[in-house]
Amino acid sequence: MISIETRMDAVRTLESTKGELKNLARATESEIGYVARAFEALTAGTDTLLNLAAGIIGGVESGRINSVLPSVQSLGTAAMRFIGDRLQAASGILGMANEEVELLRRLSSVTRGQATLALETKGLSVLTNIEVSHLGAEGASFQYLAHELSEFSKSAMKETMGLATRTHARKAVVEETNRALATDLPRQHDDMRRIQVDLGNALAVVDASLAQLFGTPAKFRMCMEDIARQIAGVVAAVQAHDITRQQIGHVGESFDLISTRLGLEITTENEAARELGLARAGLAIQVYQLRAIKTTVAGWVAQIRTCLAGIVRVSVSDLVGIGPAVMEAERELSSLVARIELLGQQSQAYSRRIHHTLDGLSNLMQLLDEHVRRSRSVGSHLQLLTFNSIIEASHLGTHAVAILAIAECIKGIAGEWRLITDQSGLTVEEILRLVRRTNEVMAAFSDVQDNPLSEARMQTQAGLEALRAAAAFAARKAQEMKTVTGEMQATTTALGSAADHLDGCFRRLDVVLAETERVKCSLETKDPAIRGGYDAAEVEGLFSALYTTEMEREILRAALRGAPLPVAQPPSEGNGVELF
Repeated sequence: MISIETRMDAVRTLESTKGELKNLARATESEIGYVARAFEALTAGTDTLLNLAAGIIGGVESGRINSVLPSVQSLGTAAMRFIGDRLQAASGILGMANEEVELLRRLSSVTRGQATLALETKGLSVLTNIEVSHLGAEGASFQYLAHELSEFSKSAMKETMGLATRTHARKAVVEETNRALATDLPRQHDDMRRIQVDLGNALAVVDASLAQLFGTPAKFRMCMEDIARQIAGVVAAVQAHDITRQQIGHVGESFDLISTRLGLEITTENEAARELGLARAGLAIQVYQLRAIKTTVAGWVAQIRTCLAGIVRVSVSDLVGIGPAVMEAERELSSLVARIELLGQQSQAYSRRIHHTLDGLSNLMQLLDEHVRRSRSVGSHLQLLTFNSIIEASHLGTHAVAILAIAECIKGIAGEWRLITDQSGLTVEEILRLVRRTNEVMAAFSDVQDNPLSEARMQTQAGLEALRAAAAFAARKAQEMKTVTGEMQATTTALGSAADHLDGCFRRLDVVLAETERVKCSLETKDPAIRGGYDAAEVEGLFSALYTTEMEREILRAALRGAPLPVAQPPSEGNGVELF
C-alpha cells in the first residue's frame, strides 16, 4: 500500500501544477486578445491588397491591352510588306531607268544623224541657189527648190537641236534619279532588315513585359489569397483558444478530483487499490489532455509564425516595377513605330521623286511622238521635192546636169531621213512600252496600297495608348499596395514579439506535463498493481463529466486504451469568422 506521505506529496504537487495552469491562463489572456485585434487589422489589409491586385488585373485584362501585340505585329507585317513592295518597285524602276538611259542614248544618236542631214540639206540649198543663178531665166523653176531646202535645213536643225537639248536634260534627270536610287535603295534595304530584327526583339521585350504585367498581379493575388487563408486560420485558432482555455480549466478540475481521491482515508487493501488505480488512470488521462493542449497550442502558434513570415516575404517590388518596365517597352515600340513611319516617309519621298521623273518621261514622249510625225512628213516632202527636181531637170536636158545631181543627193538624204525616222519610231515605241511597264510598277506607290498600313498604324497607336494607361494605372495601384504592405509588415514585427511571449508562456505546459508524469510514475513505482486496479467505465464516467467537448472525451478514451493521441482537427478558415 502506498503511504499517506506519498499520497500527500502527490496532492501538493497537483495543487502546485494547478496553480501553474491558472497563471498560464492569466498570462496568455492579454496576448491572445492583442493577437486577435492585430490579425483583424491584417485581414483588412489583406482584403485591401486583394482588391488592388484585382483592380490591376482587371485593368490589364481589357481587350485593348490584349490587342497590343497582335496590332504591333500587324503593323510590322503591313509596314514590311508596304516598304518591301515599294523598295522592290523602286528597284524595278531603277532597272527601267537604266533602260531609259540606253534608249535616250540611241535617240541622241538618231538626233545627231538628223542634224547631219540638215547640214547636208543646207549645203544643197546653197548649191541650188548657185546653179539657179547660172541658169538664169531657165533656172527660175528651181528657185522654189532652193527655198524649200533652205527652210527645211533651218527647221530640221532647230528641231533636232531642241530635241537633243530635251533628250540631254531628260537623260541628266534620269541619271540623277538612278544615282540617288542606287545609293539609297541598298541603305533602305539594310534599314528594313534592321527594323525587322528590331521589331522581333521589341515584340519579344513587349511580350515579356506584358507577361509580367498579366502574370505578376495574378501571382501576387494568389500569394495574398494564401496569406488570407493563413490569417483566417490564425483567427479561427485564436477563437479556438477559448476551447483550449476550457481544456486547461478542466485539467485543473481533474487535478482537484484526483487530489480528493488521493486524500481519502483508506482502510482496506481493496479500497486502496481501487482509489489509487482510479487516481493513476486520472493522471494518465491528464497527461494525454496536456499533450493534446500542447500540440494544439504549438500548432496555432506555429501557424501565427508561418503567417507572419509569409507577410514579411510579401513584396510589391515586382508590381512596382511593372509600370516602368511596360512603359519602357512601350517607348521601344513607339520608337520602332516612328522608325517604320520614317522609312515609309523616305519611301514616299522616293515615290515623289519617281513620279516627278515619270512626269518628265511623259512630256518627252509627247515631244518624241510629234517629232516622229513631223519627221515622216518631212521625209515625204523631201521625196516629193526629189521627184519634182528630177522632172524639171529632165526638161532642161544637158543644161541641168548639176540640178539633176542635186536631186539625186536630195533623194539620198530623203532615204536616210526615212531610215532615221523609222529608227526614231522604234525607239519611241520601246520608250512607250517602258512607260507602260513603269506605270504598272508605280501602282505600288498608290494611296490604295497605303490603306492597310494606315489602318494598322491607327490600331497600334490605340493599343499603345491603352498600354500606357494600363502601365500608369498599375504603377499607381502598386504604390498604394506598397504602402499597405509596409503597414502590414510593421504590424508583423510587433506580432512577432507577441508570438515569442506566447511561446514563453505556453512552455509552462512542459513543466506541468513533466510534474504530472512524475506524480503518475511515482505512484506506479510505489505500487505497480495500480496500473490495472481500476474500472475503465467508472473512470470514464467520473472524468467525462468534467469535459465539455467531444475531443476531450476522445482523448480520455484513448488514454484508457493506451491508444495514440487523437489528431486534433484544424481550425476552420475563412474571412467570415468573427473575432471574439
